[in-house]
Amino acid sequence: REDDTLLIHGGSGSVGQAAIQFAVLAGARVIATTSDARAERVSDLGAEPIAYGDGLTGRVLDIAPEGVTAILDCAGADGVLEASIELLEDKSRIATIVLGARGDEMGIRTFLGGSAEPLTAQQLQWRTESVPVALSLIATGYFDVELGEQFALADAAAAQVANENGAPGKLILVP
Repeated sequence: REDDTLLIHGGSGSVGQAAIQFAVLAGARVIATTSDARAERVSDLGAEPIAYGDGLTGRVLDIAPEGVTAILDCAGADGVLEASIELLEDKSRIATIVLGARGDEMGIRTFLGGSAEPLTAQQLQWRTESVPVALSLIATGYFDVELGEQFALADAAAAQVANENGAPGKLILVP
């Protein structure tokens, strides 16, 4: 929402980038964790990049002394859920898409990622409704999907290695 300050863990990943763009479109202030190498991409999408890792809570409060009002974990890195709970008391405004089992244990919202709870009918409807919205925004230039390197289908193993090594963008396999 317009009055939100959203922290996204993993802002430079594909889901993080999409979340940044949707949140910025809704008028929220967005802070996103990223590596130094990917900070420019995160900034170009409208978020304030911040380094992940030790001391994250302090860095967030340095740039947002009033705190954050919502948190989305797209990274699943060590300590992100603990830092999230330090930063935001209202656990209903913290969600993870990758650490579902831990999120369930900690009492935060989970969207798949190992959660014991399947998506609700409402969540599935939102997911379905978001696709034409994203396509429309792409067509009008308001939403950007970062495309990465192309690989021949025969080189799928090399694409997997590139992905595991943090290659930027969505890697493309071409038959």
